[in-house]
Amino acid sequence: MRQIWFLAWRNLFRNPRRTLASLVTVAFGATGLLIFQGFNAGMMNQYRENTIRVRFGHGQVFPKGYFEKVFEEPWKVWIEDRDGVESALKSIPGIKNVFPRVGFFSFVIKGGVNLAARGEGVLPDRENEFFSRMNFEEGRDLREPGEIVVGLGLARSLDAKVGDRITLLGQTVNGQMNGADLVVAGIFHTGKKDFDDGFFRIHLDAAHALLDTSRIEHFALQTGGVGDWPKVAAAIGEKLPGLDAKPFEDLDAVYYKNAVRFLETQFNFIRTIMLVIVALGIFNTIAVGLLERAGEVGALRANGESRGRLFAIFLSESFLLGLVGGAVGIAAAVLLDGTLLARGIPMPPGPGITRQYHILLEIQPSHFIQSLGLPAATTVLASLWPIWRLARKPIPELLRSN
Repeated sequence: MRQIWFLAWRNLFRNPRRTLASLVTVAFGATGLLIFQGFNAGMMNQYRENTIRVRFGHGQVFPKGYFEKVFEEPWKVWIEDRDGVESALKSIPGIKNVFPRVGFFSFVIKGGVNLAARGEGVLPDRENEFFSRMNFEEGRDLREPGEIVVGLGLARSLDAKVGDRITLLGQTVNGQMNGADLVVAGIFHTGKKDFDDGFFRIHLDAAHALLDTSRIEHFALQTGGVGDWPKVAAAIGEKLPGLDAKPFEDLDAVYYKNAVRFLETQFNFIRTIMLVIVALGIFNTIAVGLLERAGEVGALRANGESRGRLFAIFLSESFLLGLVGGAVGIAAAVLLDGTLLARGIPMPPGPGITRQYHILLEIQPSHFIQSLGLPAATTVLASLWPIWRLARKPIPELLRSN
């Protein structure tokens, strides 16, 4: 077996022109595959980090059955024992931070403009560090109970600027009207139009005062990473059976989950096209090369070389050709990533998004394995038919090819 690999390796360099043509074809395919894999991973990770660090965290905890159902008076099922639940959550391995929140609707009034919007009460001293992708166009994030931050679209509709006063008018849990005067501390632009056009955040204490309650609607969670969520959710189910734990991808199915599915399907389709192009190019090059070597094969067969051994040598050549071409393609992709693509690829706003992004290639270890293995496997598959045809020809026909 070692001799077969040795002969296959030597045969690669017997015709440098033919080998170079095959290597270039495989290398281009491997380069394109690795760059596209890194681009796809970078885009999906950009989506993921924005989803996690703008609004949802790694997941959220709700009262049992609350997330899937609409309640006429939702505050009646909100979490009452905030300190007890928070303490229990913090004791679960994998949970690094807990963010209590209250969501509500209210009228937002400035001057003669009166709009309905969705608000959220948060604790800024906990949230500001982790939820760092709000992208403030003006001002800064929340700090004090008398402040409010609003989305860019909502601010434009209200003609509000940093430092302006805004009045919130809403209904308490007792059915009475209540209001709060707040100062605009910042205007954020996340890129999600429906979020930026109708969302604001205030301090949790101010939200409780406005709603006249001390209950918590849900807790957002920070874990050690995305991979920790299944264990965390299982532990919450065991320790706190009255709560439901939902991962961020379920909370943002429209923008994140559907986008990831779309990108993965698109990547698989484009990867298939790349491999087919590599296979066709290799098939043509190998077929022509084997025709040129028909006389050589006839001489070997006439001297007692078996069909099986010749088949193994040629197949090994194809495999080595694919590996070397893949390695060259990977080196080219890494070089491009460190030079021309080092600053990322500017992307226009995606569907439902109003911000431009710079996508950095995020090449992962598994991508190197795929970019090396898939071109090698494709090269072997593309060479099976011409090698088999050549090995099956009679010796006299092969010798006449000289």
